[in-house]
Amino acid sequence: MPSTRRGFLAACAVTTLAGCGALADGERDPPITCGPSEYDWPTFGHDPSRTSALGGRDLPPDDAPVRRLSHTGTTPDGGGSVDGGPVVDGGVAFVAGDVRVEARDAESGDRLWAFEDVDDGVGTSPALACGALYVSTLNRTFALDAATGERLWGGADVGVAGFDDTASPTVRDGTLFVPAAGVVAALDAETGETRWTAPVDGGLAGVAVGDRAYAAAHTNDGGHLVAITPSGERWWRTDDLGELYTAPAVAGGTVYATSKRGRLSAVATADGSVRWTQRIADGVYEPPAVADGRAFVSAGNGRFARALDAETGESLWRAETGPSASTPVVLGDEVLLGSANRGVFLLDAATGEVRRRIADERVGSVGSQPVVADGRLYYRLATNSDVYVMG
Repeated sequence: MPSTRRGFLAACAVTTLAGCGALADGERDPPITCGPSEYDWPTFGHDPSRTSALGGRDLPPDDAPVRRLSHTGTTPDGGGSVDGGPVVDGGVAFVAGDVRVEARDAESGDRLWAFEDVDDGVGTSPALACGALYVSTLNRTFALDAATGERLWGGADVGVAGFDDTASPTVRDGTLFVPAAGVVAALDAETGETRWTAPVDGGLAGVAVGDRAYAAAHTNDGGHLVAITPSGERWWRTDDLGELYTAPAVAGGTVYATSKRGRLSAVATADGSVRWTQRIADGVYEPPAVADGRAFVSAGNGRFARALDAETGESLWRAETGPSASTPVVLGDEVLLGSANRGVFLLDAATGEVRRRIADERVGSVGSQPVVADGRLYYRLATNSDVYVMG
């Protein structure tokens, strides 16, 4: 978040909205203003295109402490069950769950603020942009001040369609994209006003945003991708891609869509034509990570993570990680993968060789995409829906 906010956030360690000069909805001065900004990890998949690719970042050493940041349950110290992973900036992790949205200091674990008006629950990751934290419940979407937790606007009558990371909202160029029930909704990130809604038949799994918005959906007899223009018009629709239960990823003029029956399809952004389809493991419910001409796919219900040539679909390598419910993350020339029962793997992106493995009783079962920021590793634990930090 911008440096002017970091100091305020560090000084404002409150647990309710009564502190730090919380304002009524619509009274904030100045209002949300979207402009160029950078965040350590602002959205699921790291960027609105869901490529999960970023430059090399330091991981914590093997002997770094592992701490629980969020806590399940509804006690005063609890944070509610969490389905989505955190977003992170400046040593602060933002976690959304079924009881509250909160900001936690990663170093101390202290709760900096909490927002508890989430009576229908949050099952996805929030999104950081424009100095605000954007959160979608099942029925509504709202914006919070990232530094204080005060509500800046709220009550937009649109919520997400699912309960996992891949249905998370995301922001690009001042527009908040929400994969809602049967439609992709585009909201003004500054005001919350609905700019347009675009219908998508079937169960909407998630959206990735590049030059256009690309939505993945599933039906009783298959699945399809839909491309939506910046004005909300359908550009193309591609069918017969299998049941798509996860958001796509967009890179290099191609949309990559994963089906639960073990297919990865590469579709041209220009016209929706299928460039290639490749067999992968069954039960992959996450988009691939895409970088440097390679697409990286988790093991799903199988044993092996895989790398494919992004242009041709040719298999490049596979690495035994065990079953995984975690989207890979590309860190320069390495790939980070969370395993359901074998810890965290760091692989050579070119060869699949294991460069490092973090695996002991402290790490546990990784249930979300690992987040790498400020020299720490963040993830949601699959077994108790808490967010943990290593480092």
